[in-house]
Amino acid sequence: MSRDNVKQRYDSYLLKPVIHPIVVKKAEGVKVFDASGRGYVDLTAGFGVSLLGHNNGYTEYVLEAMRKQMACLIHATHYLYYSEPVAALAEKLATLPPGRLTKTFFCNSGSEEVEGAIRLVRKSKRKYELLALQQGFMGRTMGAVSLTGLGQDKKGIGPLLPGVHHLPAPYCFRCSMKHVYPGCDIACARYVEDYLEYGTTGNVAAFIFEPLLGDVGVITPPDRYFTEMESLCRSRGITLVADETLTSLGKTGAFFAVEHWNLEPDILILGKALGSGLPLGAFVVTPEIADVFEYSDFSSTLGGNPVACAGGLATIEVIERENLIARAAELGEDLLAQLRRLKNRFDCIGEVRGKGLLIGIEIVHPESNDPASSKAMRIQDTLRDKGILLTVYGPSTLRISPPLVIEKTDIDVFLSALYATLLQEAKGGTHCD
Repeated sequence: MSRDNVKQRYDSYLLKPVIHPIVVKKAEGVKVFDASGRGYVDLTAGFGVSLLGHNNGYTEYVLEAMRKQMACLIHATHYLYYSEPVAALAEKLATLPPGRLTKTFFCNSGSEEVEGAIRLVRKSKRKYELLALQQGFMGRTMGAVSLTGLGQDKKGIGPLLPGVHHLPAPYCFRCSMKHVYPGCDIACARYVEDYLEYGTTGNVAAFIFEPLLGDVGVITPPDRYFTEMESLCRSRGITLVADETLTSLGKTGAFFAVEHWNLEPDILILGKALGSGLPLGAFVVTPEIADVFEYSDFSSTLGGNPVACAGGLATIEVIERENLIARAAELGEDLLAQLRRLKNRFDCIGEVRGKGLLIGIEIVHPESNDPASSKAMRIQDTLRDKGILLTVYGPSTLRISPPLVIEKTDIDVFLSALYATLLQEAKGGTHCD
């Protein structure tokens, strides 16, 4: 079947447009292949899902675990019957996060996890107000999108959840408070104390945040930000809810990104890569929060599917056995250093930021440092023509989030293609040099 035929049917029968106009037929390692057999180095990992790559020894181990479970039982909601793989994965998750997170609820997606966390934290605190970050992304279901701090995700669907307050993002490159780091003394965190006093009713239940803000372009907070926020929240009895749907399972060079700041959240949300391609999400809570949970408080018919849980446990086993987290940290440190050298060479790169193998390259107009959206899209498309797949997030940030099994040779191919693309932009008179 031709690409045009597939595209025509997408246009006719699917609601959401496609970012890259290629028909993917198969995938191997860190490459996907289109209908003509052309390979592309995939730096998206399917929105961060395919951490182990495709059709390799790592994924075969996970698939075998899934196949064995499918031969026994495909579906049993985790609060309808007892199921061994569900118990095994929950037990494993109790050993991994920092702090005292020991009880898990399984569901399907990041948005569903956030909805469940909202319900549970409001019940446990008997308060209703929630703090979230401007430019943060929590999902697109009604509660989750109310927490999302991006206007384009909320157009035309109000009224939204009441009691949500959006705080300035720790976005030092584009500080909404017009400060300059580090001389600002982390003003965005210090602002919160006054906001709690004058901008809320004093009934704040939780601060719900992404450790790195992924959908706006991998905003990476300065080191002291979360130290200040944790101290403030603890002193006010505000629950810390870390949304690690994107950042967990080693992507940032730590199993959970909160570990970079020694944070111990009261609720931790994880998903995307957990099921290695099958829908699987989870939120893990402290014993005190777990104690208030009752059977009717939240449900997920397909959540905790035993096949997905078997795959989730196998995924974690591969990550640990192959030492992929340390590998991500090492490769990411080298990649960030090389990208920062490119920034010094090309003035259309405003900032390079991230941790591990979750990295953002913000493309700007050099004269003003304003986001250069058209240029970023052009670079994305040119890289695709050169066999590299990545995606623009926020107004103009190229987001890199490859499988953890990416090889140094694949990274070199990407860097060479990016260098050639930036040179091409410069020769076109677009101030990239």
